Amino acid sequence: MLKMKKLKNKLAKYTPFFRAGMKSALAYKAQMYGWIFIGTVEILFIFFLYQAIYRNAPEGMNSVINGFTFQEMILYVATATIFASAISSETSWNIYVEVRDGTIVNTLTKPVSYRLRHLFTCFGQVFFQVIFVALPLLTILYIVFISCGFVHFEPLMFALNVLFFLCFLLVAILINDALGYMMGMLTFYTQHMFGLNMFMNAIRTFLSGAAVPLSYMGFIGVIFSYLPFAFLSSTPILILMGKIDVYGALIYLSLALGYILISEIANHFLFNHCIKKIVVQGG
Repeated sequence: MLKMKKLKNKLAKYTPFFRAGMKSALAYKAQMYGWIFIGTVEILFIFFLYQAIYRNAPEGMNSVINGFTFQEMILYVATATIFASAISSETSWNIYVEVRDGTIVNTLTKPVSYRLRHLFTCFGQVFFQVIFVALPLLTILYIVFISCGFVHFEPLMFALNVLFFLCFLLVAILINDALGYMMGMLTFYTQHMFGLNMFMNAIRTFLSGAAVPLSYMGFIGVIFSYLPFAFLSSTPILILMGKIDVYGALIYLSLALGYILISEIANHFLFNHCIKKIVVQGG
């Protein structure tokens, strides 16, 4: 009981950062509308692209390419677009701004964990994106596809897939933020973030299966499916669509938890090394 009280008091120190993350997401509503618009344009572009691919397939629009029908392919792409935007984190950029402006000096003097501070800020931001944007959009999307007969799910199995999907949603947030924190640490050395962000976004989009399902990449895609990036898009979506069974989901969940542990240990040692070499621009 005493340990639980201490843990509760410790976590209470980070609730202001959670609220700050939510306020940040609410303050920039135009950004949210922007990615909804851009995401819609991307989905429409990919819709016409895959429509042309399936029309020229041997069985036309009824073809199954790499395990996906045309309707499943569009559902996958739409889900990936919404999912990727929902778990996006500003951690790497926030660290860069603190290093650039020198405000990190004030942050480090506070009696809070630097890592947990950014993690709870991320939770606040992502909480708004997931609860008020992503989940409603995904609900509407799947209702439309199921009611129109584009895809078929067994009710009980689909309910189980949704529960696993929510678990992997949390896993994706943790992995994505850990990677963002790691990229933020690199600004201690580079003093710049734009190029690093471009590189990271390209790697994340390709290796996560957000642009193209990993099954389209053959044997290389199988290898990529076991990398941490796959948990940022491919694995959660395939589970939601019922293309990964319960046994496979449990294996992937165990692997993902291992990646989270390894990445946080790596971030701990990286932070201890970076903090010794901090250089504030202009200071």
